[in-house]
Amino acid sequence: MQTLTPEELQALLKQQPTTGKGTQKARSRIVANVPVQPYDMQATLTLTPRQRALLRQWAEQLTQSLRYVLIPLLRMTLELRLSKEGLASLSELTEEWKAKAFVIPMTTTGRLRGDHYLALSANLAMVAIDRLLGGPGILPAGFQSRPLSRLEGSLLLRFAERIATSLIAVITGETENQSMHLQTVWTSEEQIGMLTDKVMVYHLCYDFQIGQEQGNLWVALRADALKGLEQTWQHKVAEPPQHLRHHPAITLTVPLRVVLATGHILIRELKELKVGDVVLLDGFKGEPVRLVWDNQTLCQARLGTRNGHWAVQILPTKQQRGEAQ
Repeated sequence: MQTLTPEELQALLKQQPTTGKGTQKARSRIVANVPVQPYDMQATLTLTPRQRALLRQWAEQLTQSLRYVLIPLLRMTLELRLSKEGLASLSELTEEWKAKAFVIPMTTTGRLRGDHYLALSANLAMVAIDRLLGGPGILPAGFQSRPLSRLEGSLLLRFAERIATSLIAVITGETENQSMHLQTVWTSEEQIGMLTDKVMVYHLCYDFQIGQEQGNLWVALRADALKGLEQTWQHKVAEPPQHLRHHPAITLTVPLRVVLATGHILIRELKELKVGDVVLLDGFKGEPVRLVWDNQTLCQARLGTRNGHWAVQILPTKQQRGEAQ
């Protein structure tokens, strides 16, 4: 590397005389007809083996959750299987979605704070819409990807909302303190093509089959939103001050509820319920139940009996299970 002599350095530091016109031109920041390469602002995310295992666990849990959420909604068979997952740039996923999928931007608050995306193959979206309209759930003959009507867009948003709610419940373990906003449905290549930035997302791609139609379901999570999600399970409840441990309020009783599972039915179906009917719940047999106080989940528990009474056994938190390993 060539170095400068002290004399050369002093000469460079001296202010060169310039004309007024030259000074104005040098200070101008506006240029015309010059191609500019967009700056690549990538969000970096380094995943530890534990974090990758946690994401994989969420992906598998979402598979089971969606089956029992979407089957009652569509009232038809569906299959869902995780095909791939990992980090990718949003622009790469955009190329997969163009002319193949409907994209729904999703903004969430709470633990999963950020802008995320759901995408569903166009043929599967039309089958779901047809089923929600009371049809047989069959893809129309000669189907081509097209803009949706206002009614069809509303129904697809409703369908995507069920997916988003399940996603939040699986990742954060709760829905009470979470909120989300599904903006609109992007159906044209021009709309999807706006996602040209190379920000990194952690995407889950599922092989999805509704009735006889096969396609894909994508969940794209902003990578920076996943930072620290694991830390939310390490939150420790602060010990109350010593003078409060003997406060009279400590001896008061509070009602606790054990929530086995939840389910949704139409009001019309509710009015027609009769003895002998069976209502399918969203939960799985053998899954932990929730111990609830004042509409807030305290912990998970295992259902059982003790001396002829119903009883629940408190299960360890994810942090305690990690420490035990």
